[in-house]
Amino acid sequence: MSRTWATEGHSVPLPRLGTMRFGVRSKAVENLEDVKTGLISVRRIIFTPNTEVKEELKNTSIQITCLDEDGNVLKRVTSGDSGDIEDPESGNQNGEQGGSQNQNQCGNTSGGGNTSGGGNTGGGGGDDDDVTYD
Repeated sequence: MSRTWATEGHSVPLPRLGTMRFGVRSKAVENLEDVKTGLISVRRIIFTPNTEVKEELKNTSIQITCLDEDGNVLKRVTSGDSGDIEDPESGNQNGEQGGSQNQNQCGNTSGGGNTSGGGNTGGGGGDDDDVTYD
């Protein structure tokens, strides 16, 4: 598959993982005269995992560890959630945020990403937090 194919919005297979494609978020308008490039608010990379990846993520417990400024463990909890997975096609984004109090570090994880002292929308690496997947 060529880069042009992908940048035209076609899905590109990622073997054993799923597919990805590029897209945009934009405002909708009723009148043809109102269509302009300024309606685009963000460019996106949309990953759609295959059923095996979704099942693995659903069945993976996530551990959240809160540390103090010296790296001492203050609290550790393991996920007991339903394992629901956000659907990138629905535009559903979880607005839940983690937080920190008294300068303690407590990361919130979602599908492999974390942020120390703050919330997360998933993916990527993290800061300072010890995250373990069982």
